[in-house]
Amino acid sequence: MPRVLPSLLVLLVPSLVFCGGAPPPAPPTPGASETSSTPPAASTPPVASAAPAAPSDDDDPDESSTPIVLAPKITRPWDKSTFPPKTGDEEKCWQTINISGNAAKDYEALTASCGAPLGLKEYATPAHGHLHSVKDKRDTFQMKLWKGLCYRYFAVGDSGIKDVDILVEKPGGILVGDDKQTGPVAIIDAGKPWCMTEDAEYLFNVEVDGVGAGKYVFGVWARPK
Repeated sequence: MPRVLPSLLVLLVPSLVFCGGAPPPAPPTPGASETSSTPPAASTPPVASAAPAAPSDDDDPDESSTPIVLAPKITRPWDKSTFPPKTGDEEKCWQTINISGNAAKDYEALTASCGAPLGLKEYATPAHGHLHSVKDKRDTFQMKLWKGLCYRYFAVGDSGIKDVDILVEKPGGILVGDDKQTGPVAIIDAGKPWCMTEDAEYLFNVEVDGVGAGKYVFGVWARPK
């Protein structure tokens, strides 16, 4: 017995302490967070996110999968006295332009020399866009033309476009005109206006020829025949 009693006391003491005056810990308050004694699991390496979608082209606000309609600013009947007098040279007006490589600036310079000085008024609000020889080679515009007016068609690209073209088509794809220049400036019939003998509705394709990308401006001016 003297040897057994110490062993029994060792076994009983923990139970007595637990069941004695010290109360068990209070249960956690509902909604309160509990701290876990379990060590955190090993973190999983982050999964690479998918590549972001290509950003929209802010340089081409009128980008469209269908022809973009340009509304005439000159309507019938027009008053010939409202058109400026012709003072410039049809064939040489564009040859004196100093190209800066900025499409908007160069378009203003071109029309300042080949617009009003040739007796022309702006026929439609100029279109501003962006071309890419692989991703977006061409923009197409649709426009009504009035008989009795003579027209000049201008397109100017910036320094990223080495050669910009204008192709004029009837609906259905029949080519009726194109520019003959090689460079960032395109003019249909560079030495003379294009006069209409009948009302018509044409498609104007402004496109980059060869390799290149950049901004452009396309505009149409007109005067009475």
